[in-house]
Order: sequence, then C-alpha cells, then structure tokens
Amino acid sequence: HIVYMLADNIGWGGVGYLRRESPAGPSDDIRTPNLDNLASTGARMDRFYAYKMCSPSRSSLLSGRLPVHVEFHNSPPEQVGAGIPVNMTTIPRKLKQVGYRSHQVGKWHVGYATKEHIPVGRGFDSSFGYFHAYNGYLGQWAENGQCPGFPGVVDYNHTGYEDWCTAGSVKARHLGYTTDLWDTNGPAFGANGTGYEESMFLERAVGIIEGHAASEPEDTPLFLYYAMHTLHSPLCAPPEYLQRFAHIDNEDRRHVAAMTNLMDDVIGAVVSALKRTGMWENTVFVWSSDNGAAIEQVTGAKSAYPLRGGYFTNWEGGIRTPALVNGGFLPDSARGRVITEYALIADWWATFARLGGSDLLDPEAAAAGLPAPDGFDLWPLIVGTNQTGPRTEWLQTPLHGDVDKHGGDGCYFMGQYKLIVNNVSQASWCGAEYPNNTVDWNTWETVEQCTRPGKKGCLFNVFEDPSEHHDLAWKLPQKVDQMLARMTEAQKDVYDPDRGANEAVQACEAVVQYKGFWGPWRE
Repeated sequence: HIVYMLADNIGWGGVGYLRRESPAGPSDDIRTPNLDNLASTGARMDRFYAYKMCSPSRSSLLSGRLPVHVEFHNSPPEQVGAGIPVNMTTIPRKLKQVGYRSHQVGKWHVGYATKEHIPVGRGFDSSFGYFHAYNGYLGQWAENGQCPGFPGVVDYNHTGYEDWCTAGSVKARHLGYTTDLWDTNGPAFGANGTGYEESMFLERAVGIIEGHAASEPEDTPLFLYYAMHTLHSPLCAPPEYLQRFAHIDNEDRRHVAAMTNLMDDVIGAVVSALKRTGMWENTVFVWSSDNGAAIEQVTGAKSAYPLRGGYFTNWEGGIRTPALVNGGFLPDSARGRVITEYALIADWWATFARLGGSDLLDPEAAAAGLPAPDGFDLWPLIVGTNQTGPRTEWLQTPLHGDVDKHGGDGCYFMGQYKLIVNNVSQASWCGAEYPNNTVDWNTWETVEQCTRPGKKGCLFNVFEDPSEHHDLAWKLPQKVDQMLARMTEAQKDVYDPDRGANEAVQACEAVVQYKGFWGPWRE
C-alpha cells in the first residue's frame, strides 16, 4: 500500500523535529508529536524540494515531471488547460495498471475543465475534495466564488464561526456563496457545512482505509492520496485547539499553531487506522509539504525559520520542504536515517511506479508529443542501497517564467550550488517567533535584485549555507557563468503551451447547473 499525505504551505519552521534542531531550539508553540515520531522511526528527507507554489508542485507530483515540463504557473483554475495535460499518465492511472485501488481526498488544483481533468478522470476510483487553491474550512465556500445568482462575499462574523477564524484572513480570501466540494462524480450535496473540512476529509480517509481492509482482496494494494487543506488559509481552527495555544498573543500565529497541532492529530489518526486494520505492515507512508512556508502576514503567517524567504520565491524557505517516509514496508535498516541528498516532488511518480511493479514509461504522452516523465526512483536512496542521490542538477524555475507581483526569479541547481536570477521578493528571514506583535513585515516589498548591472545572479552553496546569508556571485563568477549557461540550455526544453482562455463565465454557468457547486463545465 502507498499512502501520501501532502500538507499545504507548512514550512521548515513549522515542524517540531526540525524546530528542535534550529538555532533557537524547541518551542512549545509547535506541537507535532506524531510527525516527530514518524521522523525519528522512519527516514527523514532533509533536502527535499517542491516548487515554490501549489499547482506546479501538485502537477509535478502526479505526473512525474519537473514543474518546468508540466506546469510552472499557478494558472487560473478556470483556464481550460490549467494543470496537467490530459494525455500525461498520472500516478493513480499508472498504479491502476498493476492492480491498485486509488482514492483522492482533499485539494486537487491541477485542472477541472472537463471530467477527464478531475480525479476520477485521471485514474482515481473515488475522490472527495475541492478543485481550487482553497475553500472555506466551514461551509466549503469557494475561492473568489462570486457568480451571477450567487453574489456577495462571505463574512465569518455573520455565520456563527467568528470564534474559529481570523477575520483578516477570511476577508482577504474573498470567499463567495458558492460551494467547492466534489464527491467522485458530482457535487457533494449535503456534505457542505456539516463540519470543519479537515475533519470531514479525515473521516473519508479513514473510511477508505477501513473499507479497503474489509472488502478488497488481501492482495489488492491501496494508493491513498490525501492532500490536506491545512495549513492553507483562511486561518481557521476549532476553538478547543485554539484554547491549547491561548498563551500566544499574536492572533495569526495562535491560529497557525492550532492548525498545525490539528494537522498532526489527523496524520496520527490516519496512521492509527492503517495499524488498526493491519495494513500498516505492508504500507509505504510519505508525508511532505507542497511548497515552503506561506510567510506573508494575514493570509500566511507560517514560518520558514531559519531558512530565508517563503513560498512564491526560490529562496530555500520557499522550495525546500519537510518530508519523511515511514510505514511497515520500510526496512529496519532505513529507520532513523537522515537523507541529505537531493530529492524532488517529481520523483515520487517513478518511486511509486517501481514499488508497485510498473515501468516508468508514458506512451500516451509520447504519442501526443508531450514531455516524458523525468523523475527518479528514490527507493534505493531511501533504504540505503545507494548512498548518493540520482539527481545533481536541474532547472527549478525558468528564466522570466512567472513574472507577477511576487517577482520573476529563475533558479538552477548544480551540485551544492543554487543560482537565482532577476528580482526576488521575501528577501529576508523569519525570526524564531514569527509572526509577532512587534514587527510588521510586508514580505512582498523586501526585494533582492539578484540581477543588475555588473551582476548576473545570486549564488549560494546551500549545503554549507542553507539559510543563504552569503552570496558567492562576486567570489565565484566562473561558477555563475557556468550555471547560467546550463540554465539557458535547459530553457530550450521548458514546456509552456498556450493554456487556453480563462472561462470563468462558462464555469459560473455550470455552477448554476450544479445548484451552487463548482464542477467541470466543458464536455
């Protein structure tokens, strides 16, 4: 069995076992006992990289391609070609070919224009979750969900949930009075508004595990992809969790601490279900984040401490994420390992395919002229058969690939070095207690001009200087030239097609047909 739990926007500074090893030492504000135990009894992946934002990371994970070969934009969800091209074989479809039963729970965010784009169209047997970048934890109201016939913006202060959420994060997310919650083949009628969303997802995940154990043949393996809502905003947590952190005076940090603790309890409950049903002993369990910390105030409030920057940038705080592997299938020799070789979110496709007994080919994509999978099988590295990682060089973000209000930083890795070019926002560091009530930091306005007259980029040795305090570009100009040349060459293979029109109007027409729910709008 393979169970992947993907957290949303949690950073390096938000996990107990990593915080304990930081310069500041442990903090009672960060309570993740289940993750801490899984890390100490499993294999930690301490140089694991995702993309700097949500949809590209998820597209990379499910397709087995580097983001630059599948999707490196956070394309508008109502854009026809957002996310993964339909002719790329996803990991659930690959595993289905070798007998797996596959289920998806939680966030999707890799396209939903047609029924071919949604989870069951991509190979999952069932799904329960939402299509956009986020929705409301309570009510499952949709991101920017205003449509004709469904006007207005949700204000939690008039819903009875004012004790759960920060008013600022709810207001900033512009939730509309439409619903983003889908159950396999149609709207999740009757489920919306019945509870805190992560608890609803947990109930479904545990039900899938128990149902599989009870009704599937013993030799039928399970693939469960649980993409958690936590810790994405809006910042909402049950009052009993908030009470545990009443000593934290900063409201945003208090809510993040509560959400983190709840996320950890959910992980523990999934692990308990696998053990209770006898499935744990034959399970590979993976947990990671989809990108680095969302450190902007009001809607983010997570911490990348002691790494630099946060998500939407190529600082380590935006792309280096916590990750671990556990489960009964992991050999004892691998337990307690801290893996410091590079591993990428794109590599799980190949790793899971090999574990399931499949090949690493994608003939459907080849026939359509699409990029081939380029992830590596990490299992030999995880179990210690190989002491060195399969990847030493890659294009993380293309040149001028995603210029927007957050900047437009291209990024390339080679050996121990990372080159960043152009302007990079969030060019500073979270403190040990972040956010707090003494410093008001507009992260987007703190910009480093890595490329300027006489300077071609920012160069860091991320092994010796993981917090990126020492720019080596002036000291090692030949290394900058070498990496920039390699980056320019890799640019030739970037996959950046016309994603089509943003069909928000047509999507809203479908909302009416679905009686207030979002869903596929094209045949």
